[in-house]
Amino acid sequence: LEAEVTGVASGTLQGCVTVGGAPAPSARVAVGPVSAGSITHLSAHFVTDASGCFGAKIKAGSYGLSVNLEGHMYEGGSTTPVVNNIVVPVDGVVVQNVDLPASGRLRVEVIDDASDPLPSRVSVVGIDPSPDPDLFATVLSFNDTRTSLFNDTTRDGLNAGFAAMKWVDASGAVELDLEPGDYHVVVSRGTEYSIYEESITSVAGATVTVNAQIAPVLATPGFISSDYHVHLVNSPDSRISKITRAISFAAEGVDNIVATDHDGVTDLNPTIASLGLGSFVHSTIGEEITSFDYGHYNAYPQAVDATQPSGGSTDWGRAAPPGQDFPSFGNFGLTPAEIDAAAVAKPQNAGLETVVQINHIGSHLGPLQIDTALEPPVSGAGVDPTLMRLDPSVTNFFHPFQALELWNGHTVGHQNEFLVERIGVWMNLLNQGILVTAIADSDTHTAIDLRQAGARTWTPASSDAPAAISDAEIGQAVKAHKGVGGQGCYVQTTLLDTQTADQADFELGGTTLVTAADGDVDLQIHVQAPVWAEYDTIEIYRNAATQVTGTSGGVPTQYTSVPTQTLSLGAGDFTRNVVNVVPAVAGASRFDTQETLTLAGLTQDEWVVVVVKGVQGTSPSMFPVYSRNIDASQTLADLKVNTTAEDGVRALCFTNALFVDVDGNGDYDPPGVQLAP
Repeated sequence: LEAEVTGVASGTLQGCVTVGGAPAPSARVAVGPVSAGSITHLSAHFVTDASGCFGAKIKAGSYGLSVNLEGHMYEGGSTTPVVNNIVVPVDGVVVQNVDLPASGRLRVEVIDDASDPLPSRVSVVGIDPSPDPDLFATVLSFNDTRTSLFNDTTRDGLNAGFAAMKWVDASGAVELDLEPGDYHVVVSRGTEYSIYEESITSVAGATVTVNAQIAPVLATPGFISSDYHVHLVNSPDSRISKITRAISFAAEGVDNIVATDHDGVTDLNPTIASLGLGSFVHSTIGEEITSFDYGHYNAYPQAVDATQPSGGSTDWGRAAPPGQDFPSFGNFGLTPAEIDAAAVAKPQNAGLETVVQINHIGSHLGPLQIDTALEPPVSGAGVDPTLMRLDPSVTNFFHPFQALELWNGHTVGHQNEFLVERIGVWMNLLNQGILVTAIADSDTHTAIDLRQAGARTWTPASSDAPAAISDAEIGQAVKAHKGVGGQGCYVQTTLLDTQTADQADFELGGTTLVTAADGDVDLQIHVQAPVWAEYDTIEIYRNAATQVTGTSGGVPTQYTSVPTQTLSLGAGDFTRNVVNVVPAVAGASRFDTQETLTLAGLTQDEWVVVVVKGVQGTSPSMFPVYSRNIDASQTLADLKVNTTAEDGVRALCFTNALFVDVDGNGDYDPPGVQLAP
């Protein structure tokens, strides 16, 4: 078509791809100029049809043609693409057929502890003998490498250490082609489940069947897990289909997907139902309100307005007469406070308890230079609102949203953002009595890199069955500051006055404030993790001091915090027991810690937050369930054994704040911001 439109001299390129003589649908055919034996950039790219064939008119000239099919070696058994030299004649036809060698086949069947089919993820650990190339318009990279665009992601999009990866749908079974060789198969379903492991050898022309059984090992009654920041095809920066999004989240064991497309309102539930996944995952409708300059904000739960192309997304730019939506006409974008109000006030959201959270908070605090250690927080005096299309008559753009996305992602870097740059921002607000809910989620736009396997938040619910999830309860829980976040571990806390039996907790019918008129209260900590996710440190924060770790325009906007008390497993400060949850299922055990600390002689009201984590050098990584940041140069033998020295993601989880009322006035009286040296 391009050749016809531009009028350049063209010819026809066509051919068929086979595997051992049989048609090969969905093979990728790359065509482009050749230099030093390699294709330098793409001139054309085809995907073979059901008969394994391809063809089109392209500009006449000399090219190289290479073929790749997932799970197969390249032509002649090569580990790198073979370049076929072709000449496309003017007004003529050139035929280039390619036959690829046969591969082995892997079939995995997964059941739960009741022997029912179970959505899950199959990770084939090992070294891909023939990694898929990256295909870009300006470059075609066939370099292997297991080195990567992102330091720990291979060139074919899979995480380092993976030869292949597939999600299992509601059928409980999946098949994939697998190059001949030795591999280690791991079946998982996120934080709440055990894993199944088996080493296999793939042989060309043969099928290996793995029968896996995994089971839930964490006790989370009355709580559901949600990912509060998820993108799919309705976002301009995400290509992930509704089908892939639904299957992948069901396979990762997330109970609820909060769909937050950029400036679009998406209902994923019809897709979930059509895939038979309704008993495994639900979706709460939301949106990401995407101002270009001063922050992104998720609003949920919502309802779709079918009369609007965007489903009724929030107009953060503010309505104005045509051609007059510019500051020169006195028209400005909505302020953060107005964005919050507009999202909540939409008629279709009535009764849904809609809340708004600040996403990746640096993109909000940074441009507006909001220092949360000031009482009250204010935006920087050096900020020029007109550069962000904001009204210059507004003197302070700080607004106390109901939630902060403190942790978004799945890597070590994302965990460090939470602990080093953001946790102190939240605690500055708690110290001022500005009560906001801390949220952990993934902000996933992709699929193969497994970001959706990252952080999540558990909130109380009247039913913890996905099919019975109440969207309004999601909003209610966030408004009530009830939730715990994590990746690999799960922690709950209770504050108990033993004399009166008054307590604070995160339960649906409970309260987060306990009265302790005598100044004594017990902090009960309960940590759980599957045995593949070790933890070794418990940190307790109480009216904690914070430290500046980053600035914007000279204004402090990033803060960490200092634990009031740290408990170490190695020092014997707490016990980590092993509980065999489902004896009939191999590996279906969990680590379990229950500790009670007495907070005695309190003289002022307090907030209490608990963070649990594994530390490199003490606990091993959680590879391959959480698969990022590992050393990309390891052998299969290395990959099969997690060591405490290995790089990789460790377990991390935290609670929102519980509060102690010491003076008996029925409220939490904040201590004020405290800055550590």
